[in-house]
Amino acid sequence: MRRLALSLLVILSFAVSAETASGADKLRVGFPSLATALSPTWVAAKKGFWKKYDLDVELILLSGAVIIPTLLSGSLDVVIGSDTSAILSNLRGGSNIRLGVTTNSLGSSLVTQQNIESIKQLRGKIIGIGSQGFSSLELRLSKLLLDNGIDPEKEVQFLPIGGSPSARVAALEKGLVVAAMITPPYDMVARESGMKFLAKVDAPVIAGGINVRSDYLQAHREKLVRFLKGYLEAIQFLLANKKETIAVFSEYLGSRDPKVIEFFYGEIAGRVEKGLRPNPDSVRFTLDFIGRVNPKAKEVKVSDFSDLSLLEEIHKSGFVDRLYR
Repeated sequence: MRRLALSLLVILSFAVSAETASGADKLRVGFPSLATALSPTWVAAKKGFWKKYDLDVELILLSGAVIIPTLLSGSLDVVIGSDTSAILSNLRGGSNIRLGVTTNSLGSSLVTQQNIESIKQLRGKIIGIGSQGFSSLELRLSKLLLDNGIDPEKEVQFLPIGGSPSARVAALEKGLVVAAMITPPYDMVARESGMKFLAKVDAPVIAGGINVRSDYLQAHREKLVRFLKGYLEAIQFLLANKKETIAVFSEYLGSRDPKVIEFFYGEIAGRVEKGLRPNPDSVRFTLDFIGRVNPKAKEVKVSDFSDLSLLEEIHKSGFVDRLYR
């Protein structure tokens, strides 16, 4: 696959509260994009669910190209998302451990300029993706191309465009790419701006994984239990309080278009895993597709690179069941 230069790197730190509890344990939590599978993170921060568990969480939006190396360097404590990058890093000797997942499937759209009539016309063209490196977005695009007889390694050029999906919409509008994989709700925005909605892609891949370093897990198990509890409570709140959740989404996405935010909410509410448990089939699908760029992935067991012991401890206590009574 011919790759073009990374054109955009976005680093944003979100202030989630004016003040934090005295003595609260600090956590630096990174996430790579404004995607549906990562949105419970914003609810947990904005509605104070981590603060409830005596955690002072700083949310940091960091390009997917660098977020896992930043985690491994110790500059982040937790990364939510970038699961494909975390697996690839582990295949090269990294020490990322997945504690759970937010969703076991992802939806996105292939949006093109109006003159494109079929996926086969994309042969030899430039297609926009999220960030440099083999991301879950690229995984879904590669599957779509293969299903239509196009070799993603040889017959197209992928242009990594960092930042939010709105950057890929802008690249389409400026003619920098003829097509782009775009996640909700920005696919709707692109369509309303005159782009063509060519295909809907729904794939059984893990997303919104809670990733930590193995040494951090060993040293901070109790703190991470509190972190997971806050995240689980945020998911329950998201599902039970649509109006308040939509207000949070509107703030983070910078959109006040009710159709866009409603669509975004519907995507996460229909996919989120209430108990954060990964589906083995989704893990296997993710690993097998990563195996196209690194054959070692096909040899990895679905239980590798993960530690669900904290999550199971929470489930056995009845915590999750009580949330939904």
